[in-house]
Amino acid sequence: MDTMVRGVNGRSVSMTIVGALLLTVGSAAAQHDTLPREPAAAYRFYDVDVALEKWFDGPVEYVALSHEHDVWKKLETDDERRQFIDWFWNRRDLDSRDQDYPFRDEFYKRVAYANNRFKGFPRGWRSDRGRIWIILGPPSGGMRRVALRGYGRCSAESGESWTYYVQNMAFNSSMGEFTIVFVEERIGQYRICDPVMMGTGGWPQGVSRALEFTNEAVVVDTANEFEPGRSSADREALTPIVDVVGTVEALSVPIQRWGADGVAGAVLIPLEVPLRDLLFEPSGETLTATLGVDATMIAMGDQQGHTGQQRWTLELDDAAASTIGGASLRTALVLAGDPGGYSVRVRVMEPLSGTAWVWDGAAEVSATGRAASPLLVGRSLIRLREGGEVGVLAPDVVTLPPGETFVVLSWVRGFVPDAERVQVRLIDSGGESHAVTGQALWGNASAAGPLIFQGLLPDLPTGMYTLRLSIADDLEPVLTRVKVQ
Repeated sequence: MDTMVRGVNGRSVSMTIVGALLLTVGSAAAQHDTLPREPAAAYRFYDVDVALEKWFDGPVEYVALSHEHDVWKKLETDDERRQFIDWFWNRRDLDSRDQDYPFRDEFYKRVAYANNRFKGFPRGWRSDRGRIWIILGPPSGGMRRVALRGYGRCSAESGESWTYYVQNMAFNSSMGEFTIVFVEERIGQYRICDPVMMGTGGWPQGVSRALEFTNEAVVVDTANEFEPGRSSADREALTPIVDVVGTVEALSVPIQRWGADGVAGAVLIPLEVPLRDLLFEPSGETLTATLGVDATMIAMGDQQGHTGQQRWTLELDDAAASTIGGASLRTALVLAGDPGGYSVRVRVMEPLSGTAWVWDGAAEVSATGRAASPLLVGRSLIRLREGGEVGVLAPDVVTLPPGETFVVLSWVRGFVPDAERVQVRLIDSGGESHAVTGQALWGNASAAGPLIFQGLLPDLPTGMYTLRLSIADDLEPVLTRVKVQ
C-alpha cells in the first residue's frame, strides 16, 4: 500500500512538474506570439499603446544614449514623456521640422524582422541576434552557419558568424571588417560569444564599442538638448545647422575670373551655387533655404589652420523665386589672414538634402592694397535672415529688360568707398556711354565687403553692352558684359 501510495504520489508529483513546465512553456510561447511582426504593428505596440513609463523598457533601450537614459529617469508626467519621445526621434533625423520619422520607421522595421526571424529564448528583439540586427542592421558581409570546434571559449558544435564591412559605418577597424559570433547552445537558440575573455554570453569589447559608436553617430542633432515644455518648433528655432553629409560635390569657385590674390589682410573666395540644387521651404510670404558655410585657411608650412563657420538663411520673395530654375547664388566669402600664402578649403552645406559642395585651392594675402572684385549683376538680391545681403540671383548670361531695376555687386577691399561718388554706366558697341540712375550702398562696416548698386536700366536698344562701375578716382573701373533685351 505504501509503495503504491509512494508510486501514486511520485507519479502525481511528476505530473505536477510536467504540468508546470507545460504551463511555463505555454505562457512563454503565448508571450512570444504577441510580439508584433509587422513594422506598423511594432510601432503601435512599443511606441503608441505602451504605458509611457514603460517606453524605455522596450527595444528603444538598445539605441538610446546614456545621457538620454538619465533625462528620462527625471521625467515625472506623461506630457513630459511624450515630449521626450518626440524629441528622441527628431534628433535622429536630418530634418526635425517635418512630421516624418525615417529613423524611427527603419528602427521598427528591424524590430519586426527580429521578432519574425530570431526564435529560441529570449526571442525576437530581446535576443542577442535581435539586438545586433536592430542596431547594426543586416550584416554587410553576410551571415553563415559555422562549426566552432577549437574556437577558444566559444567552442561548440555549431553557431553563426555575422560579418560587417566598416567602410560605410560609424566606426573603423584595422582589418576593414569585423565578425560577430553566436554560439548555438540549443537547437535554434543562439547567444553572442567572446572567444578570448568571457565565453558564451560575453559581449566582445570591439562589438560593444561598435554599437556605441553607431548609436552616437545616428544622433544628427547633437546640440539640441531636451527641455520639458518646449515644443519641437521652439527647439528648431534654436538649433544650429546640422552637419551630416550624404553627398559631396565640387563647389564652383570661379577663381580664374576673380583672381586669387588678397589685399589689405583679406582674400575673397567667389562662390556659385545653382539654386535648382537647393531645397526651399515656404516661410510666411517668402521661400527660405538654409546653408552652412565653413572655411579653413592653413598658412604654408603650418600644420593647423583657422576654421570659421557661418549660417546663411536665404530668403526669396515672389520675384526672386521666379528665377530659381536657371539662376545661381553668386557671392563671395571674405577670409581674413596675415600676409602670406595659404591653402584653403571651403565647404557649403545644405542640411535638408545632406549635400555639401567642397573646394580646395590656394590664396595669397598681402598686408596692404586696394581692390574691387569683378561685377556680379542680377535681377534680385538674396537676403540673409541673419541680416544683410549676401549675393545676387543671376543666370549665366545676364539679360536685362529696359526700364526695370537690377542689382550690381562688387566686393571692395582695403577701403570704405564713398557711396555718393559711385557711378554706373552702360557703353554700347559704338562707344557711347549711358548713365544709370540708382543708389549705392556699402554692405559691410569693415574694409572688406560688398558694394551694392541698385539701378534702373535706361530705355536702350537691344544688344550687348559693357557695364562699367566707377568706385574711386584712383581705382580702375570694374567692367562686365550684359545683354539688353
